[in-house]
Parts: sequence; C-alpha cells; structure tokens
Amino acid sequence: MTPTKNRYWADKLGAISSFFCIIHCLAVPTLLSMGIGFLSDPIITFLFILVAFISIYKTTQGNFMKGISVFLWIAFTGFAISILLEERAEIFEYGMFIFSSSIILGHFYNMRDCLRT
Repeated sequence: MTPTKNRYWADKLGAISSFFCIIHCLAVPTLLSMGIGFLSDPIITFLFILVAFISIYKTTQGNFMKGISVFLWIAFTGFAISILLEERAEIFEYGMFIFSSSIILGHFYNMRDCLRT
C-alpha cells in the first residue's frame, strides 16, 4: 500500500469512529433511561480514544500536511481530556462533541487533500 492509501484508510477509520462516538454520546442517556446500561461501560469510551489515537497517528505519520496534523492532534487531545473529565463539569460534555466533530472535519479535510494528490 502506498503512504497515501494508508493515510486515506486511517482518515476513513477516524471519521467513522468519531461519528459513532457522537452517536454513542447522544444515545447513551436515552438508552440508560430505558434500562440498557452496557453502552455506558468505560471500556467503550477508551476504545473510542484508542481508535481516534491510531487513526490520527497513521494519518499524521508521514507529516504530509503540518497544519492538518497539528489540528488533528489538538482535536484529539481536547477529545481525550473532555472524555476523561466529563463527570467533572458540563463544559467537558460539550467539549466531547466539539472535539469529536473537529476530528471528523480534520479527517475529511485530509481525505480531500489525499484525493488531490
């Protein structure tokens, strides 16, 4: 596989997993009120963090576009901090959505750049 195809695959993985993370964060309160509690397991949360880390690492491994690389790592850092501190304050709950959306946008921007090259 060429480096561009590796990055493109990682971008798809990152965008899809961040989208599912947003869906997960929106659905869990409703599902918990219905008695479905397995989705609030911390292992699922750390799985989202791990997949985001791997996809961003693979995407930025070649340092092809420094600006987007920095953007993705800042978004990931904010995302991880927001998830880990979500119980502390309400602002971190909003941060999860903002940073997860930022990761999606960063991956889409990088995919667009990969298709141009």
